[in-house]
Amino acid sequence: MTLADLLAEPDLRVSAVTAPAGSSGVIRYVYPTELFDPSNYLRGEELVVSVGVPIYNKPADVVHRYVADLVKNRVTALLVGLGDLLVEAPVELVKECRTQGLPLLTLAPGVPFRRVVDWIDDRRITERTVDARERELGALLRWFVAGTLGVGPIENALTGYGLAGSSVLVCAFPVELHKEVHRLVDEYAGAVAVLEDRILALCAGGAEFSSALADSHLVCGVAVAENAQAMAHAIPEALEALREGVRRRQVVRIEDVATLEGLLAAVPKVRLVPFIHRLIVPLVEYDARSSTDLLASLQVFLRPGSDISTAAAKLYVHVNTLRNRLAKVAELTGANPLDENDRVKFRIAIWAAGNMGTIESADPA
Repeated sequence: MTLADLLAEPDLRVSAVTAPAGSSGVIRYVYPTELFDPSNYLRGEELVVSVGVPIYNKPADVVHRYVADLVKNRVTALLVGLGDLLVEAPVELVKECRTQGLPLLTLAPGVPFRRVVDWIDDRRITERTVDARERELGALLRWFVAGTLGVGPIENALTGYGLAGSSVLVCAFPVELHKEVHRLVDEYAGAVAVLEDRILALCAGGAEFSSALADSHLVCGVAVAENAQAMAHAIPEALEALREGVRRRQVVRIEDVATLEGLLAAVPKVRLVPFIHRLIVPLVEYDARSSTDLLASLQVFLRPGSDISTAAAKLYVHVNTLRNRLAKVAELTGANPLDENDRVKFRIAIWAAGNMGTIESADPA
């Protein structure tokens, strides 16, 4: 429960006097008290509610100490009920709350504190029920991926969420995005599961949801399960894509990772530097000394599906000229561009050099 949740409920008639920064403060407990110093009863993140007795007609230094004690005990906010003692929040109280960074809220006259307490309790019960259901689904999915559970319970779960009979987008998110995930998924047919330190969202793979996911700017890894059985590999794929999504700070689909470029992007740069030093630097230095085009010729030759003849035509040189250039590449680097294993090494080196700024482009095309 947060201050934003409280302030967004119009029936409660709670208003912010000193605006909370982002209204993101967590409320773990509501504590009604008229004690001047309730420190012995506070554990942190409380919403303290009062009709104003501790500060009613009190001098500025008393108000200062009252607010300071609440701040010291990490109270989330002070809610003052109007209409009994106070017509509005006292100027000194507003000043001290603003100065000391304590969110100050007011409750409209005639609204009992009980309404706020009951509303928060109801929300807490609902969230506990939802949390238990999400953890249960997460456990089922985890057991299924581990091979200790058959597909039947997964099929039943998908049916219960209206996801049976069609492909399902499996979206993995960092656990701290739990609320944002709900705001996204709750608008569509789908389910949310807690899987250890990750959140999984299972949604029908429609264009509308995919577009909303892209527009959400959430960090996410995405894979597709064609049916319940396919969840066994779609979930690990989504979690793998999430690792790259966290690195890029964006939505990443598994097909973006299942490429040479996707694999290389996840490799620490220090592991790629030797490829550059051995396979790229000698060509750059030789081209600079001799005014040749060994590196450019190699890049054209490494185009997908390219061969000696097509590469030579693209470079406007004779086939034998290109063969001589590739032979010089092999001489300088110790790797043969005509050997398939060495071609892969050259592609890695060119990609790494382009991404680290050693050469202008990592694209051999």
